[in-house]
Amino acid sequence: MKRLLTLLIAVAALSPSPTFAGSTVHVNGGGRGTLDGVHPFSQFGFGVSIGPGNSAQGHFTCLMAGSSVFPSFEPLMKVDGDITWGSATARAAEFRGSGTLNLGPRGTMPAVFEVDVTEGGAGVGTMRLTVTSPDFPLPTETVLQGRITIH
Repeated sequence: MKRLLTLLIAVAALSPSPTFAGSTVHVNGGGRGTLDGVHPFSQFGFGVSIGPGNSAQGHFTCLMAGSSVFPSFEPLMKVDGDITWGSATARAAEFRGSGTLNLGPRGTMPAVFEVDVTEGGAGVGTMRLTVTSPDFPLPTETVLQGRITIH
């Protein structure tokens, strides 16, 4: 699991940022989230570039497995996909995309998702994933390890 977390952080930090005409906002993050400030909930990684008119490019992955299993998704829940829309302020961003939802033995299916983040490291940054198709929202997580940046 530690290797996977390291890989997610590295991918988020090193993801190439496409160039848009005009102003571009880069939203990057990776690490572990928590619901209670102590126990891990998910592992996440993303690298997103948001351009004029809410155009966006990037990739998002969220995984709950191993030490971060969420009881109703045992033994695995993974959302992975490409970003196609985004919006950002100085400290917060929202982005949307589509890809796959993997529920382990229950199968893999297409998914549409939204992600809301706030900038910061451990105890400060937040990430909320909502899978809109199929429909299930997840709670807002606080960064336990890692960092979310918006610049």
